[in-house]
Parts: sequence; C-alpha cells; structure tokens
Amino acid sequence: MPTGEQMSELTLAERISHAPDSFGVYQWLENEDDRTPLYVGKAKNLRARLRQYLASDDLKTSFLMRRAKHIRWIATENETEALLLENNLIKKFRPVYNVRLKDDKQYPYICISTSEAFPRIYLTRRRLPGNLYFGPFSKAQVAREKIQLALDLFPLRRRPLKLPLAKPAKPCLNYHLKKCLAPCAEKISREDYAKIVQQVVDFISGTDDDVRRQVEKKMQVLSAEMKFEEAAKLRDALGYFSERNIRPQVEMRDVTLDFDIVGVYSADLSALKEQLSLREEDITLNVADDSLRFAQVCLLKFRDAKLIAKENFSITETDMAAEALGDADFVETFFRDYYTGMLDIPPYIVVPDGIDLSHWQAALKSRSGENARVATLGEFATAIRDSHAEIHPPALMQMATNNARLVMRERLLSENLRNQRVGLRQLQKFLNLKEPPQIIECYDISNIQGTDPVASGVMLRDGMPYKAGYRKYQIKTVEGANDPAMMHEVITRRLARIATDEVKAPDLIVIDGGTTQLNAALRARTNAELKIPMIGLAKKFEEIYTEDGRILRFDKDSPGMQILRRARDEAHRFAVSYHRNRRMKRNLRSLFDGVSGVGEKKRAQALVLLRKLDLAALDEAALAKRIKKEIGISEESARSLAQKLFESLPGQ
Repeated sequence: MPTGEQMSELTLAERISHAPDSFGVYQWLENEDDRTPLYVGKAKNLRARLRQYLASDDLKTSFLMRRAKHIRWIATENETEALLLENNLIKKFRPVYNVRLKDDKQYPYICISTSEAFPRIYLTRRRLPGNLYFGPFSKAQVAREKIQLALDLFPLRRRPLKLPLAKPAKPCLNYHLKKCLAPCAEKISREDYAKIVQQVVDFISGTDDDVRRQVEKKMQVLSAEMKFEEAAKLRDALGYFSERNIRPQVEMRDVTLDFDIVGVYSADLSALKEQLSLREEDITLNVADDSLRFAQVCLLKFRDAKLIAKENFSITETDMAAEALGDADFVETFFRDYYTGMLDIPPYIVVPDGIDLSHWQAALKSRSGENARVATLGEFATAIRDSHAEIHPPALMQMATNNARLVMRERLLSENLRNQRVGLRQLQKFLNLKEPPQIIECYDISNIQGTDPVASGVMLRDGMPYKAGYRKYQIKTVEGANDPAMMHEVITRRLARIATDEVKAPDLIVIDGGTTQLNAALRARTNAELKIPMIGLAKKFEEIYTEDGRILRFDKDSPGMQILRRARDEAHRFAVSYHRNRRMKRNLRSLFDGVSGVGEKKRAQALVLLRKLDLAALDEAALAKRIKKEIGISEESARSLAQKLFESLPGQ
C-alpha cells in the first residue's frame, strides 16, 4: 500500500477521481497533516461535487483553491447523516471559508413535542430535551411542506398552549372543520391523542403501511375529483418519507458520551477486484502470493456523541508478527500500533461483533487513567440503550466499515496511478526517450497458417488502456503465412494517417515480436519519414529488442515492464479475438450449405442465435434442440446444422 509520501505525489484532480460517488462530507485542507480544515461541505455525490471545485470560476472558490492542497472525505449512508456531520464539523473547527452554521444556528428539524401532555408538530432549529425530532433538512421549506401535510392528514392541535388548561377552553374553528380534536376543550383523552401522535411518527418514519394505504386511497379520490395538484402533493410526500425513512431522534440533556468506532475491511488480492469493482489492470501491487491479505481500518471518533473525525490505517499480513487469518488479527494489530501511543482514549472503543479484545482493557486503562472498555458492537448497544437513544451503533459501524472499503479502493487506485507514473519514468530511462511515453501503441498479428489474417493496434494513455484508441486491421496485400510482411502493411497504414496529421503520433510504438517483426516495422517508418521510437517485445523471455539491435532485459515485475507487458497482452488478446470472430463468421456462413428448409430469413436468425450461444456449455443434441425451438426448422435440419457446427468448430 502507498505511504503518505507516495500518496502526496498525486495531484488534487487525481485524488478526486478516486473519491466515491456517494453521500458524504468533504474537508479542504492547506496541508495533509492539518487538523483544522479550510472548508467543510456536504455532497450527494462526493466525486462529482469535488470536481466542480476544479472547474469553478467563482471568486470565493478560487481563493479557497489557491490555498487548498489536500482533500479529506467521510462517506455517509444518506443525506441526513451528511447534514449532521457537516454541522458537527463546522461548529467544532469553525473553518475560515465557511459562513453558514458557524454560530448556534442549526439545520431545521420537524419536532413533535413529546415532552408535552398533548404534543404538537412544528418546525424548529433548536433541539430541547425530551422531544422527538426528524431531520435535519437542508431546506426549511421542505420541512414546512411535510409539517403541513401531516396536519392535513392528522388532527393534531396547532395552537401553542400549555395543556391541560386550568379551565377548558372553547373549541376553535379547527375543531368544527375536523382538523383538530380540541384537547384544549378536553374533547379527547390523553391516551387517545397519544395514539394519533404515534400514527404521525410512523407516517413520517415511513413505517406505517395502514396510514400509507389511507393516503393512497385519498390520492385516488382527489384524482377522481380532478384535484390533481393536491393528489400530486400527497404522492410526493409519500415518496419523500419512504425514501428517506427518517429515524426519530430523542434529544437528550447533557450528552457527554465519548467513543471510537473501529471498522475493518480485509480481503486478499484475488478477491479485491470483484469486491471493489476493479479491473485487473487496476491492481498492480507487486506481491508473490495473491492470497496475501490486505486490510483497511477506519476509525470514527465521537465526542459528546458527535462524529468529529475519521482516521484511516492500512495493514497487510507482512506488517504482522504472525500469519493473519481474519479481521480480529488486523484489528488487534491496529490496537497495538495506535492506542499504545495515544493519550486521548475514550471510555468506549467499539469493535465489530465476534472480535474479542477485552484483554486490552487493562493496558488502555493504565495509559488513560480511565475505565476504558473495549466493547463489541452488541455490548456497546446494550450499554447505552437506555441513556442514549439517539445513537444507533449498527448504523455507525456500517458507516465505518463502508468507509474502510471505500478507502481501500481509493488507495489501490492511487497506488496503481503512482505505479504507472513510476513505470513511465522507468521506460524513459531504459529506452533513452526524451520524455516519459504518455501515449504508447502496440501491434500484433493473428492468423492460422495465413488464413483469415488480421492485426490489432491498442493504445495506452498514461500507462492504462485507452479503448477509444483501439483499432482492427484486415490484412489486404499479403498472402500466406508471412507475419513480418503483415506487420509492415499494418504499420505502413497507421503511419500514413499519422503523417497526414489525421491522428496524433504516439510517443512509443511496441511491436509484438522479435527482431524480424521489429525490422519490418522500422522499414515502414523509414518509408514514412517519421521518427517515432519503436521496440519489439518477445513473449518467451520478456526481452526488449531495440532499433540498434540491442536486447534488453529488465525485471518483469518492475512498473515499466508491467506497462509494456500490459500493452503486449492487450494487443494479443484483441487480435486473437478479432481473428476468431472472422473465422467464426466464415464458418457459420458455410454451415447452411446443403441444409434443407433454411432460407435467407432463417439463416439470419440462426446466425444471430449461434453468435450469442455459449457452445462450450452445450452438446450436439442440446444445440439441435435450441435451433429447432428458436429458429423453427425441422428436427432433421436442426440436427444436421448442429453436427456441421461441431465438426467445423472443434474446441469452440
């Protein structure tokens, strides 16, 4: 995994390209080691939002980006978590470029005043102990619309009276309009009113199916009455609440709970590609054993029950005294390296369920002087259940684990990018090039004894495959098995386009083959009067053939050789695939000769079917059955066609 120094080699644009496309909060920093950010913001899509900063011409943004040299982010599961985290971080650090939320102003919440005998629903920015809150909301207008909808659906009281009154009041107009049950006039008991309040809570939380059905029925009635705007409001509200599934939060007085959440993600190299949605070429770590496990630990620090910081730690089996078999070993290694040198040790350090690190408690207590406890997720949830109802440990652990996974992906991509940069500089040095070869083209020939001859040209940009630059070539002037002549034709055709400025010249051309193929390409270059550097790369011994006749050998696992091998392997794969497709088409066309009942229409249908079938997974009888069913020809004709296919394409 890359070190901090290696990561610092990446530009801001490169780092942003590896950010996740998820909800989250980002922090712009002047230096990587800074604790206080210049600016804190939230985003629905972190990568897209951060890219906007690089292209913005806003004056404030331009001043910020002159100072910002580093980016830090925390991914969240939803917008609500992002809003809360942004608010916490701004109030803790008071960044110089943040204007909003620096003072006591908060995001708006929907409040149900459960501290009162007959609760009301209203908008507030101030959270008081004992009440129930939903949110936060990024826009107050959105919250107001939801409150109005709840008041339209449920007969909650609206007047801010302190109930019960010493003397019952006279019911107001809302009572007569059936918009309120008049608790001020003692028209409803406290118990019955509480049932309605619970319906409101369930509705806003998106958990009450009965209420949802009632609203949907009302929507249908309004639509039938052609009151489409009112029906649309109900539809939008239902969608909003069900999508957000807003969790009710009970505001507690004097919440002082401090704790750390430790999330871990680990996998071996063979599993990283699939689990992190990475391509084969995205993982370029030079290790001898693909079963070697890598781990990413994400530490979320909560102080006063508020998330204030995220820290990331990379661990591999090679960092450990003994072979690691699971997440517990990685977490214990993290404990040894992190908490033994820390003084800020909270009362709770929470680890995933199934990891027993209780033997660390004595050591932590001796350093902190407090009764520090290493608790599993379940133990922590039980310990705080009664006193901190607004904290949801499973969601926090999921956030930590998800961030560990995303950081692992970011680090692998960053390491890959760093390796490409190192590799290009190596090629510049090895091959005596003026500059690192940013654009590399590689060419290969594919044929079987001269039949169906084709060639491929692939392009690498900054060491990575650039599919828009891939080209296929049919050999037009060469007959028989003459690979050097075919290579001469292909390079001649490519250089002709470069000479007329139709395409940009590459910085390096790689020929798949040895001296003979390279010399053929060099003759084409001489005829074109161009000076593009060329080399040959042989497969057997991974040898590099130069224009002056030298044979170079380098470490095959070095970043530079990895780039050349990637180009050669891609060109070979692309050429072989193209050759097989052409051979398949030719063979398929001849299959229908002598097969009765197959005209032009059915021939076209059969060709489409045969091209999409996985023939390796079918025997002759099964193929005949598929042809008969989907093409609609006789059983005898289907069997004949299947037989001819398997005879003509052995091994396909």
